[in-house]
Amino acid sequence: MTRERLRGDDGTVMLLTLGFTVLALLLILVIAAATQVHLQRMRLTHVADELALEAADSLDVAGYYAGTLDEPSNEGIVELAANQVERAAAARVADAAARVGLPPTAVVEATTADDFTATVTIRTQVHPLFGIDALLPFADGVTLTATSSARAY
Repeated sequence: MTRERLRGDDGTVMLLTLGFTVLALLLILVIAAATQVHLQRMRLTHVADELALEAADSLDVAGYYAGTLDEPSNEGIVELAANQVERAAAARVADAAARVGLPPTAVVEATTADDFTATVTIRTQVHPLFGIDALLPFADGVTLTATSSARAY
């Protein structure tokens, strides 16, 4: 048997095709992982909105009817208590996060600065899909934070 010497680019087209295929697949996987993190961020924002609305609706009903809270203003605005806002957000965060498919989520801050607006900040850590080596800088996960506010009317 004799070996025939390759001339020009004979045989390199297959190698070039293989290289571009691997590059395209890697790009698709990275885009899919980034999309998954973005979708988790959108879900976290939804949960923050839900918790802020729940906190804005929280009212110390027993205190209100006992007369220990201030009367509503002429516009019907009832002042929020900071501890009620915090309690309402903490009570619902686990259920709300589990319902939309988020990993364990924690309330970072739940406050009312002006006694009428409930502001809730929550945080979770998401791990990108597939464990791709290109995503090793994010192997510990990506920390996502969302803040939402709602007025009590």
